Amino acid sequence: MEKWLIQSIWIAVFGFLKEFRPEDPYITQYLSNPPMNFTDKEIMQEIFPVSTYTCLGLTVIIFLVTDYLRYKPIVVLNALSNFTVQIMLIFCRTKTEMKIMEVFYGNMIACEVAYYTYIYSKVDKKHYKIVSSHMKMACLLGRLVSALLAQVLIDYHVLTVQQLNYLTLVGAATSIIWAFGLPSIKSSLYFHQSPEHTYIRDNTDVNVSKSKTVCQRLWFDFITAFTNRYVLQWSIWWTLGTCFYYQFMSYAQSLWQEIYKNGTDLPVTDNGIVEAAYTIISTLGVYLIGIITVSSWWLVGILTLGQGILLLIMAHESLLSHAYVGYIIFGTFYHIMATVANCEVAKNIPADSYALVFGINTFFTLVLQTCLTVIVNSPVGFMLNIRTQFLVYGGSCLIIGFVYTIGAMCSTYNKMRGHSIFSISK
Repeated sequence: MEKWLIQSIWIAVFGFLKEFRPEDPYITQYLSNPPMNFTDKEIMQEIFPVSTYTCLGLTVIIFLVTDYLRYKPIVVLNALSNFTVQIMLIFCRTKTEMKIMEVFYGNMIACEVAYYTYIYSKVDKKHYKIVSSHMKMACLLGRLVSALLAQVLIDYHVLTVQQLNYLTLVGAATSIIWAFGLPSIKSSLYFHQSPEHTYIRDNTDVNVSKSKTVCQRLWFDFITAFTNRYVLQWSIWWTLGTCFYYQFMSYAQSLWQEIYKNGTDLPVTDNGIVEAAYTIISTLGVYLIGIITVSSWWLVGILTLGQGILLLIMAHESLLSHAYVGYIIFGTFYHIMATVANCEVAKNIPADSYALVFGINTFFTLVLQTCLTVIVNSPVGFMLNIRTQFLVYGGSCLIIGFVYTIGAMCSTYNKMRGHSIFSISK
């Protein structure tokens, strides 16, 4: 087996372990029942938002430190943060302690940039596409296995929701051991460049001299990527779409709890199988979009409109089964569109800029998510109930979908006329 493939599999196994979190499909249920007993308002408006604020504050710092420390220490920090989160969920009970737990959770999410960019410093550029797929598939597989296992253990009364934390802790502990075994990195994209490192910009080879500072190289990469209008347009969608996806995923369980409390058709203990189904269908959707030829802009516009309609329906839903289906469809639509967006951006930037563009888009996603969280959840905002929040998210997705659908119409019209004013027909 080739060395690059071994390295890719090695880091992918870490991705599987970090995503092995059987407790996740039931986290809101765990926090709102004994022994935790937090109210829905405390969970939504005081506990969960802390991780969003933390992640925003750390994203840029973590990105730069990741490159400076050459990845592996931040991967280890990701695993340690995961472990700390589970320890606190098991042994801590106060609201303050849960807020501190969310700080570690936010740090864990911020550190994921090291996982997704680590492999680019270990393999040749010609393998970037396949190793990127390894990273994504490993995470999806980890979520799938943990969700299915959680559902089986709950259904057969082997473990309770509370006891799933111990199983998640085992996965977190194993990920720490595996992270320490990862091969070290000798060079990185900015702070520790290899002598032969060459940047490719606009199809022209440009050797970056050693006298240039890290800031100059970062600025050069930033300008090269985001002065490309096509890349900018896709990055805007990725930022907006991912913001609402993160918000949706953070509070979907709260909506399920609200529906369940008012009487419905299914037990809320089916969260695990729903998460598994969502993972399988999303993976299938991502695979199919890779082999089907379709207009990217029409796809994004229509599916985003579909997401908006789904959220508006879910905001008024009284049947848990329908809310579960909405969750699966919304998530699948997002992963299809995110895959298309990532591909379109990657095709139009140098390979060396992947990590930077990923980090910048993630940062602005978190800025928007933080603003949205403050507006809808915090005491300085409107403190909306969960159903009203979904109405806000749904209306926002409709606006985004409408704008991109109009853009697709303009692009199609201009192509038919033999030129493109809107410049998204690329």
